[in-house]
Amino acid sequence: MPDLNRTSRRLILRDHVDAAAIRSFTQGAGWTFVGDIDRDPERGVFYEAKWGLGDGGSVHYVVDEFADVHFMVVANEDPKAAQETLSRIEVALAVWTVDEMLNDCYVHVYPAGWAKSLMRLGAGAPLHATESVVSYVVFSSEHQDVQVRRAAVWAMVYAAWPEFKDALLRLADTDPDPRIAQDAQLALEQLAESGVIEP
Repeated sequence: MPDLNRTSRRLILRDHVDAAAIRSFTQGAGWTFVGDIDRDPERGVFYEAKWGLGDGGSVHYVVDEFADVHFMVVANEDPKAAQETLSRIEVALAVWTVDEMLNDCYVHVYPAGWAKSLMRLGAGAPLHATESVVSYVVFSSEHQDVQVRRAAVWAMVYAAWPEFKDALLRLADTDPDPRIAQDAQLALEQLAESGVIEP
């Protein structure tokens, strides 16, 4: 399950950004390595490394095997400080912009590629809804292929926008595949528990 408590959007790193590049960047930035958490697939735990910023904020690097992405995310009570850190990461490392992720979605016509790009888009979505992303994810939730519809459900959970409530209700109530309906119901419950939508 994706985390819903964060300050910044998740910056989805390009595949070629490796551990050495991240280590070099964080050392050059002067951040303090706090520690890491080993992956534990049986418990649904992803690998995560954390750096302290010295101002109470932190940067986290996560290898998300569910969405098949790796990303960096900033946590800081000061939104301005969080944005400055985010911008620094964007300049130093190769990341996907929201427009690039959306454009990549339109390239794929086969279900596997469509689902992968959709999960990436959800994981890297901005903190607040944008019409272009909402429209594409909702459109994908009506796809004939189960793999694409399931990816759309989880893209909605990652984005965690109230604008997806109606689409999730529709999927929970009417999707012909019981697994999709169940996923949509779980998504509604998770978003309600986090306060994103009204129960």
